[in-house]
Amino acid sequence: MKKTLIRAISFFLTLSLLTGLLIPFASAIEYEGVESMTVDATAALLIDLDTDQVLYEQAADEQRYPASITKIMTALLTLEAIGRGELDLNTEITVDAAALADITEDSSTANLQAGEKITVKNLLYCLLLASANEAANVLAMAVSGDIPTFVELMNQRAQELGMAGTHFVNPHGLHNADHYSTARDIYRMSKQAMTHATFREIVSTGRYTVPATNLSKARSLLNTNGLLTSAKHYGYTMDGTIGIKTGSTGEAGYCLVAAVQKKGHTLVSVVLGAQNPTDSRGNVQRKQFTESKRLLNWGFTNFSDATLLDAETYLQELPVRFSSEASHVVVRPTRSVQVMVPGTYDPERLELRLRFHRDVASAPIEAGDVLGTVTVIYAGEEYATVDMAAVSDVSFSPFMAFVSSVNTVLGNIYVRLLLLIALALVVVGLVRRFQERTKEERRAKRQLRQQEKIAFRQREAEARQQDEAQAKLEKEAREQQRKEELLRRQQEAQERQAKRAQEAQERQVKREQERLEGGAKPPAPGRAGSPAGRGTPAPASRTGGAPAPGRGPPPTGRGSPSPAGGARAPAAPGTGSQTPGRTGPPQAGGTAGPAAGGTAPAGTGRPGTPPAGRMGTPGPAG
Repeated sequence: MKKTLIRAISFFLTLSLLTGLLIPFASAIEYEGVESMTVDATAALLIDLDTDQVLYEQAADEQRYPASITKIMTALLTLEAIGRGELDLNTEITVDAAALADITEDSSTANLQAGEKITVKNLLYCLLLASANEAANVLAMAVSGDIPTFVELMNQRAQELGMAGTHFVNPHGLHNADHYSTARDIYRMSKQAMTHATFREIVSTGRYTVPATNLSKARSLLNTNGLLTSAKHYGYTMDGTIGIKTGSTGEAGYCLVAAVQKKGHTLVSVVLGAQNPTDSRGNVQRKQFTESKRLLNWGFTNFSDATLLDAETYLQELPVRFSSEASHVVVRPTRSVQVMVPGTYDPERLELRLRFHRDVASAPIEAGDVLGTVTVIYAGEEYATVDMAAVSDVSFSPFMAFVSSVNTVLGNIYVRLLLLIALALVVVGLVRRFQERTKEERRAKRQLRQQEKIAFRQREAEARQQDEAQAKLEKEAREQQRKEELLRRQQEAQERQAKRAQEAQERQVKREQERLEGGAKPPAPGRAGSPAGRGTPAPASRTGGAPAPGRGPPPTGRGSPSPAGGARAPAAPGTGSQTPGRTGPPQAGGTAGPAAGGTAPAGTGRPGTPPAGRMGTPGPAG
């Protein structure tokens, strides 16, 4: 079952290769103003190594047998192992017999022998100049320990390089139906190998002598690339050739990967499946060289060097937000684009398409920040897409960021609609609130007026009560004052009466003493108390007041005349006295008491003699 599957796969691969031979000129590129080109091979490719610009392609992605071009991958993995420090160019390797096991007598070889000691560097020269198949096996075992493991590494690296149409079975390229590649994949592999200086040095060498080893004399190796040297194949050299590798098997045909430097560019040609026919003269036409040379000359002749984009060119100013320092930032390409254009370069046919990540850049921005890309198009064909970077720094401003954010938000139609709706709701709410507040204010005013009325009435009532209380107090005060005045007058009257009584008593005592001392006689009968020849005494005041002017003092004794004018005899001491403070006429049939309410002292007069003052002692004349 397994053998049947392998045979079926081999059949289909062989069929695809034969189909490629029948349509060798498929997918050729045509350029305006450039003569058409066809390559007499099953697949062909012409690319600018510096720019990856494809100048010509023919069945470039169809699978073909690569033959000894496979050795480029073997050399690449060896050099990468050296770069990792796993090997060294001067490391001496002993050839293992297993490395010679699958080598056929008719295959290319450097005649290495089992047990022979040879350096890695010399093995690489055997591999790439003489195309020695056993050298490929020796290097594979030196790198990975065994050939199958190395083949796995070959396929892994091919995938990493993007060689999707490639599959390796061995490190040397001897025919196997499952061992294939494409012209474009071979270019990818060759470009990566050319990044190593050792590889470039070896493939550009026309002749190399391998020093003698423990089992061999010195070997003289000739490069099989006829474009590089005529040592092996005469008449095909081309100026500027720097490599790379030949390959051929009966199934693969004759193949060549060539690199030529001219006019400031390095063009790489890949020609697969070419034939070596014999002309009428019996001369072999090695078309892997002639077709490669013709293809390379076509490229250098029909294409001219042009700088479509300069890294120092300022392309455009891009608006900047969130910065108060600058409103724009200048951008320029991160690299130059120098290509070969068909015919003579015409600047009018150049088009640069700028595409920014954003219409407005956001600060902060640092010089070198990628802000977009520029696509270079010439004569309708896209040549390159290059990043555009800021030329200078732009600082960030928080205030401008806030302003820009607000403007951005307000610039959105949906935000504006929502804001209008919100504003309308706010207005409605404010109106309702105003109406409610107005109602509340009116209600509050009514309540306030009612409260003010109530308070006014309460104040009026309180004022009336206070007035009434004050009036009452004033009335009581006036009454009290009247009573106090009356009492004061009574006291004053009493005091005057007591004083007059005292004075009368003193005068009576004084007169009595004078009488006693002078021996005076009692007054004659008649009107008592009135001296002869003088007027009658004035009647005493009913209120006990002072006598009228010109009159004598009121009587103070009991012998005072009555209102009828009759004299009364003095009463016995302690009898007939009035209540103190009371004045007025004496009672009928009795004797009057003293005006001051006192009683005449006992023994102040004799019987039949009136008390002092009661007899109306005459006052001074007129």
